Amino acid sequence: MNVVICGINGAMGQVLQEEIQLYDNIDLIGSLSPRNGNFGQDIVEKPDVVIDFSNTANLDFLIDYAVRNNSALLICTTGFSNEDKIKIEEAGKFIPVMLSSNTSLGINVFRKILKCISAELNNFDINILERHHNKKKDAPSGTAKTLAEDIMNVTGKEHVEISSFRAGTIPGEHMVIFSGMNEILEIKHTAFSRKVFADGALDLALKLSSKEPGYYLTEYFF
Repeated sequence: MNVVICGINGAMGQVLQEEIQLYDNIDLIGSLSPRNGNFGQDIVEKPDVVIDFSNTANLDFLIDYAVRNNSALLICTTGFSNEDKIKIEEAGKFIPVMLSSNTSLGINVFRKILKCISAELNNFDINILERHHNKKKDAPSGTAKTLAEDIMNVTGKEHVEISSFRAGTIPGEHMVIFSGMNEILEIKHTAFSRKVFADGALDLALKLSSKEPGYYLTEYFF
């Protein structure tokens, strides 16, 4: 599989480069950085998938690039507006595309567990606590928003409170707290390294690149 990375100079892009070297069936053939004038003009081979860990401002270019090259598009950037999300879904008419707020295996299993127990504990107060490194720009995180959406979808709640904390070099921690009468249940996922996100993204990219055009949900592959 031929991979092109958008955001290769960022923290996740650098880890992604390192992890690709461990895969015999994945080749990094180039990078994209529209804000720096890199529009893929030096990429010779055809990309099978574009993996994006960059900025929401690159969305229109990325969709256009992937459609022109008939390649899959895995978007791992967070902070998109509802209008942006509609654009991503529409791109599924032409290419396989996925928007994933968190690519780790653990967090996606976490989501399955969360949907199950949230329905059972609908009468409990449900809160989310998320902690990340002090350079993370968005708060709440995209993952926390996704967890809140999962809870609201299965419980019918109109709002789930999210508390965000930014400090040090924490790769990512998400806790959901169910508070009932005289009892509390807490479930938590902690990432100790960005490698879990890079490996998850590569595994998703391998699966996505073989699919027909469509808008695919992350949980479809877990």
